[in-house]
Formats: sequence, structure tokens, C-alpha cells
Amino acid sequence: MPKLYPSWIEIPVADMDRALAFYRAVFGLVDTPLVDEPPDMRIAVLLPSEKEFRSPGVSLVRSALHRPGDGPIVNFHLDRHADLESALERIVALGGEVRAPLVDMGDGVRYVNVRDSEGNPLALSSYEELAG
Repeated sequence: MPKLYPSWIEIPVADMDRALAFYRAVFGLVDTPLVDEPPDMRIAVLLPSEKEFRSPGVSLVRSALHRPGDGPIVNFHLDRHADLESALERIVALGGEVRAPLVDMGDGVRYVNVRDSEGNPLALSSYEELAG
């Protein structure tokens, strides 16, 4: 049975500069790396995830799939890629929706945005160490 835990919390933003200034000021954050993910995603990491402790990370995310006002998107981590692929099949079979193609992040992580059967946005990810 795959182990499921929240590995990331994504806070949707429309204006990354404004949102980043807000979160930096409110929480006294200094080190908030920015990452651009093709084709249209921009991420500001507020708190990195610590997978070995199953401690979720937090980021601001600007993309077409992240709509401010919908609330944060919880990313549930499934241990293996096969577990993620099986979960995607069950999501569709049970009335959920895959919102965008599965993305291979290139570092052993796979990621996908979905909606559950009630229309709630979620993200799912899996990790397998790269060979080599």
C-alpha cells in the first residue's frame, strides 16, 4: 500500500512580486528562491520540503492552474511513480479530472495537477532516485 502524506502546500498567486513581498514581510522570510517551470509556472519557495521527515514545503505558485481565491493546493506525495500512475487512473475512473499532463521534473520527481470528485484542486507527486 502506498504511503500518502502532504509533501507540499501551494498558495496560488496572480502577482508574484506583490505576494512575495507580502509573505516575506509577514513572516520575516529572506531566502525564498524563485523557480520558473515551463511552460508558464513561476514558484517562490517559502519553506522547502523535508521528505526524510515527511515535513511539507510551502510555495507561492503562479500558473494557469493556480487561481487565487480558490485557496491553497495540497500536494500529496505517493512514494513510487507506479503508485502515482495508478492513482491517476483511479481519479479519472471515480469522476475526478487530470488538469494537465504529468510532468517529469528531471530530478526524479513527477508532478501532476488534478481535481477530486468534488471539484477540489489537488496536486500529486512521486519520487524515484535517478539511476547513475
